[in-house]
Amino acid sequence: MGNKSALAPVLTYIFRTLEKRFDGRPTLLILDEAWLFLDQGSFAAKIREWLKTLRKFNVAVVFATQSLADIARSSIAPALIESCPTRVFLPNPDAQTPQIAELYQGFGLNPQQIRIIANATPKREYYYQSMSGNRLFELGLGPFSLAVVGSSSPGDQQLMTRLLAEHGAAQFCERFFAAKGQAAVASYLAAQRDAAHPKVA
Repeated sequence: MGNKSALAPVLTYIFRTLEKRFDGRPTLLILDEAWLFLDQGSFAAKIREWLKTLRKFNVAVVFATQSLADIARSSIAPALIESCPTRVFLPNPDAQTPQIAELYQGFGLNPQQIRIIANATPKREYYYQSMSGNRLFELGLGPFSLAVVGSSSPGDQQLMTRLLAEHGAAQFCERFFAAKGQAAVASYLAAQRDAAHPKVA
């Protein structure tokens, strides 16, 4: 990601590989760290094309960025805003400052909605905007759900690498949940594994 000379050929390969797989089966395409794509002119053009055509291939696109300014400065900003009518905004205590509020207004948010985003609780509340309505919601994930979808820190990655090396793929899940404090889940998975592969005396 940090190697500009490698970015263009790698993205070209990835885009071509993905397009071969768009065969009508329901597909979710997640473009995270969107600035990487928007910063490259040829790839910005590819995304503009995808936003207009992928729906007919049954592909839904999730476009994620940490900064609205990345989108606003992009040459394809109008296409992104028009083609992505469903949006989830993270809390931003600076949302009401004039310069940043202007960015939110570009996404169709009014002063009241911007105030809600400014006062939302970080890492807990999110503001949902769609053609059918808008509302603030709380994700409310418990420990099990957080272990499943929120284990992405460098420490979590090191834990996963170590568990795979020490126990292999067959025991990875139970060992992972045990390490995450989910002993009941780990025991259940171990019992299921043992039932599926009984040991011969």
